[in-house]
Amino acid sequence: MSGRFSDYRVEKWLRDLQTCYVALHYDNPDIAGSYASEVFGGAYTRCLVHFSDPSGRAMWNVSNITFAGLGSIVVTHMAAWDAAINGNMEMSAPLVNQVRIQAGGRYDLGANQFAISFR
Repeated sequence: MSGRFSDYRVEKWLRDLQTCYVALHYDNPDIAGSYASEVFGGAYTRCLVHFSDPSGRAMWNVSNITFAGLGSIVVTHMAAWDAAINGNMEMSAPLVNQVRIQAGGRYDLGANQFAISFR
């Protein structure tokens, strides 16, 4: 049997993620391990991100997301966490294109460039 979740249920799940910490990963956290694959070093920290109200089974970041002072790394995935340090990974997704960061570099996403959705 297959089915579909109602928009009501999906919006409840999305609201649970409306404020979360976004992290960068250099490997798939679902396979390599959520802590083991997270970027580290330099001035890296997870970013507290606020998302829009859910609409059409999706929500978007409402302000810029900036990871600054990174070490030399290739970023392949992003993940949402419930805490700035340690905590529980809530979801993860691969980037469309891997991003190579040079030592001391940064990774920026403007408002409305990061979406969490159920399609």
